[in-house]
Amino acid sequence: MNKKDDRLRAIEVAFPLVELNRIAERESTGFGRRHYRPVYVMHKWWARRLGSVFRSILILGLADSVAPDRFWEMYSSDLDFRERVVLDPMMGGGTTIVEALRLGCVAVGGDINPVAWFVVKKEIEEIDPEELRGALRGLERDLGPELRRYYVTVCPVCGNPAEGIYYFYRKEMRCPDCGKTVPLMRDFFLARSPTGRGDVVVCPQCWHVFETDSADRPSVCPACNRTFTAREVSYVRRQLLVCPNSTCSPCRLAGHVREQGSLREVMYAIEFYCKTCDHEQRIELRNGRGYKAPDEQDTHMLEVASEELLNKEAELPIPDTPIPAGVETRRALNYGYVRFRDLFGARQLLNLGKIYRWILQTEDENLREFLILAFSNCLKYNNMFCKYNGTRGFITDIFRTHSYSPSMTPVEANCYDISKGRGAFTAFVQLVIEGKEYCRRPFERVFHGEHPSKLWQTSPIAGRLAASFGELGGGKNALLQCGSSERVGMPDKSADLVVTDPPYAGNVMYSELSNFFYVWLRLALKGKYAFFEPSLVPWEKEIISNTAQGKGLKEFLDGLTRVFTESNRVLKDDGLLILTFHHRDSDAWASLLQALLSSGYTVQTVYPVRSEMVASTHLHGLNNIKYDSIIVCRKREPRRVQCPSGSIEWVIRKESMEMIRSLRQQGETPQRSDEMAIVFGKCLEIYSKYSRGTVNEAGGADVRTFLSSIKDSASLWLAEDQA
Repeated sequence: MNKKDDRLRAIEVAFPLVELNRIAERESTGFGRRHYRPVYVMHKWWARRLGSVFRSILILGLADSVAPDRFWEMYSSDLDFRERVVLDPMMGGGTTIVEALRLGCVAVGGDINPVAWFVVKKEIEEIDPEELRGALRGLERDLGPELRRYYVTVCPVCGNPAEGIYYFYRKEMRCPDCGKTVPLMRDFFLARSPTGRGDVVVCPQCWHVFETDSADRPSVCPACNRTFTAREVSYVRRQLLVCPNSTCSPCRLAGHVREQGSLREVMYAIEFYCKTCDHEQRIELRNGRGYKAPDEQDTHMLEVASEELLNKEAELPIPDTPIPAGVETRRALNYGYVRFRDLFGARQLLNLGKIYRWILQTEDENLREFLILAFSNCLKYNNMFCKYNGTRGFITDIFRTHSYSPSMTPVEANCYDISKGRGAFTAFVQLVIEGKEYCRRPFERVFHGEHPSKLWQTSPIAGRLAASFGELGGGKNALLQCGSSERVGMPDKSADLVVTDPPYAGNVMYSELSNFFYVWLRLALKGKYAFFEPSLVPWEKEIISNTAQGKGLKEFLDGLTRVFTESNRVLKDDGLLILTFHHRDSDAWASLLQALLSSGYTVQTVYPVRSEMVASTHLHGLNNIKYDSIIVCRKREPRRVQCPSGSIEWVIRKESMEMIRSLRQQGETPQRSDEMAIVFGKCLEIYSKYSRGTVNEAGGADVRTFLSSIKDSASLWLAEDQA
């Protein structure tokens, strides 16, 4: 691009896609996010955007001009855009707010979701990490022995006490034809052997746990002599119960659950850590970790926990909120889960309740809220919707996809404190500690050659919250509002930049998913914050396409238009609206374009940049789109711009293919879904600039029809380009 207009900000001229995509690709992994920006792993938020991308957006969106060879110097330096006001009206997990504060801006954020508001509040508020370490010492002193006793098992190698890391369960169902109880196992492979000598499998006859050469070949159980191939024995295929009695007919699991009621769960295996064997470097185990079948003591401790929960339940802070009907909650309801507490086992409810009760008795309010944040985050690994990745040897949390997906073989983690593995509350406090240490002394990772370098900075991330826009200044640099962003409580033309990541139509059902955390947070926060008083997250004004809420693309369009119109009101005349978006559906892109046109914007330029995760199950249903479109908009001027040559479609094709080929030349490997998203992004830019600029009042049929036709044409262009 070669633009000479003095009004243009740096982001309208160029964007450092090659270098930034290298950083974004590394940051987009789970470990990378913790490695690059620990503040963003303090609590779960869905589809959280990358800090490296948003830092770049903010720098280039605020700077008048940046020489290409100076950008990375600016990126890795302490910058101070003092008194520049940045608004994110749909802040979600708070990436815009955190990165704006790092740059010295005044940050204003809003979200209708109380969980998002609380997460962002604690991301930017200050605390001495030593206070959190002291709290962990106090918890260990007061509750440690009481909690640990529930996770003591016997090491089968040396006979000494060991820590239970993960507890494996199977659900059972009666076959409707023969009445036999059937374990709902998809296979009998448990894990790769910790010694690296084969696989750990479970006998389908006697439930003995043992090592074998391969789960793909026949094994003989050393306890009962049953011969079986672990990966081939299966009683669940897709969502059907397949009885081992060959004369029985397969039946749908969900339908049968409605007839039989809740399914029984039976513990059948334990992964443990033995400190003694680890110290002695026993060859039977690796790093002290191994697998075993539960013994009488293990079963007894479950029974003790269930009985204690019955006796103490009334004095523990455990939510009893019903699960509402919804798009993502439907499967949980179909499998007999009625209340949010039903997602947890008895031992989980007992010990989580004890930890939470202890937290709520913490006198210091700020410390208490940080502990509440860590507790809420730990819930994602401490429920009976978690599964186990046997190939890699770790638990996966309830939101491995953006859904409530019941597991037929759930896994229970040790919820308090463990030497190995994931899920313990103490580990989630440690995540908060790391996040706050990062806030005190942020750093960037940039490339000089093949490997990224870590560059420390001195400007802390320290949000000093104002109660209203008028209070900003005089030391207060952040305003967080919980409520509809159709009205943001700012004066006209007061924002230098609006940067946001709007909902992607029906991709993520934020209110439905966040209710999982909300019902627990509400127990602690409803007395102080009015928006935690309702029993569930408010959804009436949530901008989304959700059939359970009676909302389609029209409602999504209307909501976006109202928020973008309000953003236009508060944006300075020379300011920019910058948003990120991706979707595989042309109708969702049409809704976005329609909303931008209706609220008075023109798309200046669009850039494809690495997205949330490179190969994430979080992007299920999107054909794993790897790129977000960064969409840079200005307030529309009354003058019309004529298309320079050819038709609008010809320009879209030309510029889209140039961008796709450029990415390939830079070593990127966009897939067909990525390429189509790039085409849609270019449609927004070209259509908003060169069309007649009018909006169809009957619901945007012109825009929708145009993008649909481009989708059909682009399928041919892209196929021809690959030929």
